[in-house]
Amino acid sequence: MNKLKSITILILLIAEGVFAQSLPVIKANSKNVKIRDGANFKENFWVIFPETKPDIYYVDIPRKEQKVTFITDKDSISFDVKFGKNYDFIILLNGKDSCYTRISATFPKVIKLNSTATSDTIPFTMRDNRIYVKGKINGSEDLTFQFDLGAGGLGMCNINHKSVKKVSINFDKTTTLINSDGANQTRLSSTNEIKIGNMQWQNIEFVETKNMNNYEDAIFGNGLFLDKYVEVDYDKKMLIIHEKMPVIASEYKKYDMLLENGIKPVVEATFELEGKKYKDWFLFDTGNTGNGIVSNHFLTKHNIYDKFSKIMAIGNRAIAKIPQLHFADNTFNEGVITLEKNNKSASSFANGGGFLGNQLLKKFNFIIDNQQGFIYLKPNFFLTKKITP
Repeated sequence: MNKLKSITILILLIAEGVFAQSLPVIKANSKNVKIRDGANFKENFWVIFPETKPDIYYVDIPRKEQKVTFITDKDSISFDVKFGKNYDFIILLNGKDSCYTRISATFPKVIKLNSTATSDTIPFTMRDNRIYVKGKINGSEDLTFQFDLGAGGLGMCNINHKSVKKVSINFDKTTTLINSDGANQTRLSSTNEIKIGNMQWQNIEFVETKNMNNYEDAIFGNGLFLDKYVEVDYDKKMLIIHEKMPVIASEYKKYDMLLENGIKPVVEATFELEGKKYKDWFLFDTGNTGNGIVSNHFLTKHNIYDKFSKIMAIGNRAIAKIPQLHFADNTFNEGVITLEKNNKSASSFANGGGFLGNQLLKKFNFIIDNQQGFIYLKPNFFLTKKITP
């Protein structure tokens, strides 16, 4: 064995020994682990990989002090997490494999702003219930960006495959893209610069996407603003990014919010059918043009698929009348909503109720507190005057 290889192995053994020293141990016979991250219960989220040392779980809202619990088929462990801290432990799998695990109350990576502007007020337009702003990619001409809170990862955006010719972009990787077209292999560009308003970011990934409209070039989401406060004012047609928590007007009401995978906002809503109420978490999806989709998980859990008044079936989905939908202290019973008929859809919030679309959500101005996990909602003219753009 050569000297360099011996030194490398020794360093790895020392690192593993330091990590394992005096760590708490929980037992498991199954690789599947449930996680309760604050109010977010993730039933089918985490799988143990003994080969990864440590296997890191990033807290959904790292700046919020709350309890995080790992639940195996044999045991559990909880930590009261604080921002910037790591919490290490071992999952002993089948009595023999030590799975080194870390709960990290940090961001997986830093999204770097390459501008002096850390907040901004950006005008937007609306089309098909979606929000559009102007932006640039790698110094390009002005492009049309859709602001979609139901899309994207941390520092990841989408680019229309038809718009690639407008941009100087290098696709250096491939990835699996999951969207309304299912799961497909696509090209990824790992290092880009984008500018929206006066704010500019570096090291942004772009995934080539084939299910976008001809009039939109790119999509960005909440992954650019996880250390910010995001405000959408439909009355003024302004997207406002705040560095600090803004003063909240009295007309706004405060509601709990989760972040799916630490990025996409999730809110509570209740369906009422035949006098019974069914409450769950739903994605707050500004990119969906309808009222939303009710997940198969939610329908099966409560056995209520047949209680909806269905209008027509389309493949693995059905279109149904909205019975009574309670959201943000308002009740909606007009229009239609989509029902999933199985688990194969890539678009729903898998462990929750599904998602709410922007035909409904646009009726509320909102402020997202990404740091503490709250959303503030205020009815706007779309609700009070029932105006459709």
